[in-house]
Amino acid sequence: MNFFLSFHRVFKRAFRNRMLTFINVGGLGVGLAVTMFLLVYLHFEYSYDRQYKDRDRIYRMLSVWEKDNAPKFNANCLWDLAGTLKSNVPEVEQVSRLFADKGEFAAEGKKEKFSLSYYMVDSSFLNIFDFKLLYGSLERALFEPGECVITRSAAERLYGTNVNPVGQALNNNGGGQLYRVTAVIEDLPVNTHFKFSVLVKLSDVWGKGVDYFTYLKLQEGADVTAALAKCDVINKELLEKQFQGKNGQVGSEVEPLTGIHLNTKAVYDLSPVTDWSNLFFVGLIACFILGIAICNFISLYVIQGENRATEICVRKTNGAGRGLIVRMIFSETFLITFLGFGLALVLYYSFSDVFTRLIHFNLPENMGIPTLMWGNFLLLFLLVAFISGGYPAYYLSKFKPVELIRRTAVRKYRLTITSVVVQFSVVIFCISSLLILGRQLNYVRNMPLGYAHENIFMVYLDEGVQSSQFENLCSDLMSYTDIEAVAFGEGIPGDRYSSQIIRKSGQSEDGNIDIGEERVGQGYLETYRIPLLSGSYFSGNKEIDVTSLILSETAARQLGIEEAFGQKILFRDREYSVIGIVGDTRHASARKKVGPVFYSAYATLHSVISVRYRGDDYTKARKEVLDVLKEHRLGVFSSASANEIVVSRYVNEGITARILLGGTVMAIVLALLGLLALSGFVAQQKRKEISVRRVLGAQVGEIVFDLNRYIITRILPAVPVGIALSWFVMARWLSGFEYALVITWWIFGLA
Repeated sequence: MNFFLSFHRVFKRAFRNRMLTFINVGGLGVGLAVTMFLLVYLHFEYSYDRQYKDRDRIYRMLSVWEKDNAPKFNANCLWDLAGTLKSNVPEVEQVSRLFADKGEFAAEGKKEKFSLSYYMVDSSFLNIFDFKLLYGSLERALFEPGECVITRSAAERLYGTNVNPVGQALNNNGGGQLYRVTAVIEDLPVNTHFKFSVLVKLSDVWGKGVDYFTYLKLQEGADVTAALAKCDVINKELLEKQFQGKNGQVGSEVEPLTGIHLNTKAVYDLSPVTDWSNLFFVGLIACFILGIAICNFISLYVIQGENRATEICVRKTNGAGRGLIVRMIFSETFLITFLGFGLALVLYYSFSDVFTRLIHFNLPENMGIPTLMWGNFLLLFLLVAFISGGYPAYYLSKFKPVELIRRTAVRKYRLTITSVVVQFSVVIFCISSLLILGRQLNYVRNMPLGYAHENIFMVYLDEGVQSSQFENLCSDLMSYTDIEAVAFGEGIPGDRYSSQIIRKSGQSEDGNIDIGEERVGQGYLETYRIPLLSGSYFSGNKEIDVTSLILSETAARQLGIEEAFGQKILFRDREYSVIGIVGDTRHASARKKVGPVFYSAYATLHSVISVRYRGDDYTKARKEVLDVLKEHRLGVFSSASANEIVVSRYVNEGITARILLGGTVMAIVLALLGLLALSGFVAQQKRKEISVRRVLGAQVGEIVFDLNRYIITRILPAVPVGIALSWFVMARWLSGFEYALVITWWIFGLA
């Protein structure tokens, strides 16, 4: 009974000034809700690949290619690396290669085919990573050629629901291979960098090139530093032997499994990765919004305490100790914080879907608020309750009654001014940062790519098409007026280039350069409208084209070639003629520098057709292309717009921009609440002055002008603080781009 009476007294005191209390609860609840969502987002990004039991012992090898102090990290390694590591490094418990591909799969005896991504791996892959088993056994899976493991969703699509497909056959029509299903595993979680539906046994006939992701698991208790150093040495030696390079031209690095999604240096990965700078922005916005909400809470509560100075004085005069006053005030703030936290939970569950759609972030349905996050939210609640209640309790209880009555107004006024300065510093930071980020994002999205990607789409075929079929296929496609150009290739420039080493004929190995190779067919450069700077495009004469190369502008410059004609290049111990020099193409995001590329035409088999169409009717052009491919009995794996691929390079930056936009709006709203409190407090403190001025004939407009000037002059320090913080943070963020705009002064003036 005493508990309920005490709670009732606390509740009445907390809601004595209902307007301020409701503003406190609402502001704190909204700030906490936004912070909670952003924390869940950060937790999701951080949780990648942490579900594997031995995650702390699993690493991935990287091959490093270095020229002119500009290292390039490649997640692909040599075929021989896996076996050499297992034989020569005792600390390595398991090692597995991985080759990623896509194919059209069908259950044996069924006609319906499904486009599925699959990995070709060694059997040890299942000993490195633990997957939840549904059917069959993983102990001897993938030990024999022709064996495969499939995921639950793939099994349901291929064989039907509630069917155990173990022992049944699976046909990969694209590769013309028949597999036997040995196990079914649960679908992979979203927060892993692996994206596959089928695992198949890696065959020894796949070749010895630099094409394989290589994962290793160390022995438990092994000296990690020493073991990884041995792995680096072996990888580097194999690369040097393979490419006959000098020291410094090739190298090796090892990255932990749990750091791949956030920290990988690889230029290409199995799935999109996240940049640390984007997550830093999200964390900063979460801290700022929560900080503004807490500042508002403290400021409003201390203002509310102004009206309770008499009550506190009377309690102290009647013998109440400071501890009793602290407990009284802290119990009230704790109750208000608890109500704000409850409101935050309601807002989170009610509007999280809306927020995810707003920032275009697809949080997994089963993510919700993970168990681990509940503990973090509890700590967040206790921290907010302690900070929000601690200062008002300390401040309002420390003075003697006479001091409290005489001095509190000045001190609280300074506190309120300080809190508003902090809030508007954050607002200026958010607005100026949003402007800089938006301009940079618009700049990189619209910067010249060196090729025309509009009105182009690619069709990925089930099986490769011989170059000899191109003329007939092209003739049938070009019979449609909507089709402007057709070419064989490997997708948009840079979509699937191969790392190579070349040099000018007659030079020593010191003249080697690391370069990307684009294997293309006739008409590729013309279809993508890559400008010719010197020489000519491929002629279509196979006898000439197979021994010819076309260099990009950067490649020609690094090789010291100014004119195409008469130049010879040594590539794979064969001599090729340079017939042309074309402009550079941007084959990655603006965070990466444009590298050297050469185009070859010796490939006789292509699996991607690039089509340029006229007008804006993509659907009609795609249907026409698919009809022709059907007539030629060519199976289609998938199709994609070149523009979609280009836009996808900046998905994470787009999410960051939308989060910053939402955070800016929220910071402005919360800061205005703080300004409202300051305005009300100033008006209350100057009520006698206002009354006297009104009696003496002052107009309302004059008084309003003077009050606003009085407030604005006291929050002006927010301007340099916000500008300095924004300039420092945004300069660091822009340094992550090879191509970035210069920060201009007018952005801060506008903010």
